Amino acid sequence: MNPVVVLTTTEKREDAVSLASLLVENRLAACVNLFPVESFYRWEGEVQRSTEYKLIIKTAEEKWTKLQSFLHEHHPYSVPEMTKVNTEMSESYLAWLANSLT
Repeated sequence: MNPVVVLTTTEKREDAVSLASLLVENRLAACVNLFPVESFYRWEGEVQRSTEYKLIIKTAEEKWTKLQSFLHEHHPYSVPEMTKVNTEMSESYLAWLANSLT
């Protein structure tokens, strides 16, 4: 198994909580952390600043395609962030991750 971390953001905390719960329930993520962040970005030609909720999704490369489809279907943004980061994990955490995703 190849562990990855996927990042996304939502505007509302309740959307972040809902996505996190659904991802874990559907075994697309072993764990999801969320926290408030201040974001600066360009949208429709204007620089925006907003408070969002960052989700750190711990999963496996093998789940990436299904995870993307899930986020396209369930995410409230028309263009959701889906940043995949390859990572390394301790053997014990990796074993837990693998068990949680099956």
